[in-house]
Amino acid sequence: MAILGALAAAVLVTLAAVAVHRPLTRVPENTLKFAVGVVISAFGIYWSGEGLGVVWPGEDFSLPLIAAGLLACALLGVRLASQRAVTVEVQR
Repeated sequence: MAILGALAAAVLVTLAAVAVHRPLTRVPENTLKFAVGVVISAFGIYWSGEGLGVVWPGEDFSLPLIAAGLLACALLGVRLASQRAVTVEVQR
């Protein structure tokens, strides 16, 4: 029975990949890497907490909140870094 579930999951993932392949080719590479980094980091924080025995409020529903918090922090970091780069460039 588990083999059927794994096979069904593989087929669904393949169909999803075929469906989103063309639209994803239009997304800039750095944007895609940024988004993937946020998602992977969110899962890493969530699973690390699970391993340490953290009781997440809302259980699995806290994962999107973790991702949203990471995205907000990352975007703030990008903005601060770009402002700093402009400031340093102007001072030269």
